[in-house]
Amino acid sequence: MFYRFLSKLATQERLEAFPVPIPNSDKSGWMPVTKNYEQNFKPIDTGFNGVVMYQAPRYEELGPHGLCLRFHKGKENEVPPDIWGVEGRLIVSDKVRRVIESVDEMSHEYIQIQCIDHQEKPIATEQNYYWFNQRRFLKITPSDRVATREELGFCPFQGEEDFLANVLDARLLRECIEKFPLWQHYGIEGISGRLSPARCVLYLNQFMFNELTKKKLSGIDLYSQKFGVGEESLIEL
Repeated sequence: MFYRFLSKLATQERLEAFPVPIPNSDKSGWMPVTKNYEQNFKPIDTGFNGVVMYQAPRYEELGPHGLCLRFHKGKENEVPPDIWGVEGRLIVSDKVRRVIESVDEMSHEYIQIQCIDHQEKPIATEQNYYWFNQRRFLKITPSDRVATREELGFCPFQGEEDFLANVLDARLLRECIEKFPLWQHYGIEGISGRLSPARCVLYLNQFMFNELTKKKLSGIDLYSQKFGVGEESLIEL
């Protein structure tokens, strides 16, 4: 078994806070150029035909980067979820970082971000938040068919329905990917892929899920009903 995480905040307009460039910075450098990011993926042999793993580069290797979380007016005292995604970026708290670092042998990148109000003044928070550069990507051979909403329990994004169909149908393939603590799918390439909501989807194996839920982290509640309710963000696969 593994899990699909997608913060509902990634697709909703109602946000307490949203990512913006660092005030007074060169706003053209707050995110690495797409082609530089994906062109620096390093393939890693998984030993399984049908799954290629890539290690993404660190943003720090590609030039200037950084962002802030700017809160809407009147939302300055809101507490962001421990894990969420918006605009193709994953945001995690100190609590999530500690769990990931204790479980996953791959070195991911955590870029500390500053919380600011609508006037761009700093806001103190109880813990640090990070722009999470998840560095494990899997390219999974797609199936000749597509997985349906009824099979999955959610509506898949473009690029998910074909490879997930293969995962549902092939037991050995599933057993292979269930070994990885967390990963994202390297499906749609180029600028379309980087800006797609699908890039906010994070897949977790059972052990990572168990360790995260032990900490009672916000933003990662398991669906309590088929297709989910409210802002619950996690579903079993």
